[in-house]
Amino acid sequence: MTGSVRYMMGVVVLLLLPVSASMAERLAVQRMEDGRLYDAMGDVYDLAGVRLVEQAEEPAVHAAMQEFIDGVIGGADVRFEASPFEMSGMTKNRYGDRIGVILYGENRWLEEELILRGYAVWSGRAGYPDDLRRRLVAAERMAILEKAGLWRMRTVLDSNNPPKQYWKGQFVIARGVVRDVHKTSARTYLNFGEDWKTDFTAAIPSSVRRKFESGGWKLSELSNKSILIRGFVRFYNGPYLELDFPEQMEIEGTANDE
Repeated sequence: MTGSVRYMMGVVVLLLLPVSASMAERLAVQRMEDGRLYDAMGDVYDLAGVRLVEQAEEPAVHAAMQEFIDGVIGGADVRFEASPFEMSGMTKNRYGDRIGVILYGENRWLEEELILRGYAVWSGRAGYPDDLRRRLVAAERMAILEKAGLWRMRTVLDSNNPPKQYWKGQFVIARGVVRDVHKTSARTYLNFGEDWKTDFTAAIPSSVRRKFESGGWKLSELSNKSILIRGFVRFYNGPYLELDFPEQMEIEGTANDE
C-alpha cells in the first residue's frame, strides 16, 4: 500500500467521525447571506472556519455551492451545536452572530462538507477548537487531492515561485520552503526567495510571536522548513502576507523530508 493511499484512508476515517449532537438545537433556517445563516427566530449563525468561494472568482462553483446550501437549509433537519466552541469562549463573533457547529442529515457537519466538496477553504480563524480545525484541514487536503469544486482549476500557490502579478488583497493558500528568517523589533519575516525586495514574504508581528512559539519551538527554526500558510496577500516588495494567528500556518517538515 502506498503512502498516499494510507494518507487518504486516514482522512476518510477522520471525516466519518461524527460531531456530537447531544445538545443540538433545531433551526428553521430561512436563508444564507454573506456566509451567515438567518433563522425564523431572528438569530444569525456564523459559518465559522470556512471561507466560501466567491461568485466573481468561480461562478460555476459558486452556483453549485448555493444549490447545495439551499438544499440543506430547505430541509427540516438543520441543527446547531454550540458546545464545541464554549470551552474557548468563542460563542459569538463581533457582530453578535452565534458560533457553533451546523449539523444536517445524519450528523453531517455543514462547514466540513462545504470544504470537502471544494465550495470553501479553511479560513485560518483564530481561536478555533483544535480538534475541529484538524478536521477542516483534513477535508481541505482531501478536496485538493480529489480536485473537487474550486480545486478543479486552482492549485495551492507555490510561494518559492509565485506568479508574476499584482497582489491587492486576494485570499490565498500558499506552500513553500522558508529560505531565510529575519527578525526585527517589529516583525519576524519569513522569506521564500533570495531577494526579499521581490520574492514572496510572510510577516509575523512582534505582538503575536509568543502565540506562534507557544508550542516550544522558535520562529527562527523555520528556516529550511516547508510550511503552508493562508491569508490576504498584497504587494509590498513582492507578494506580502501578514500572519496574525497560528491557525494560519502549518509546519509540514524540512525541505529534504520524504
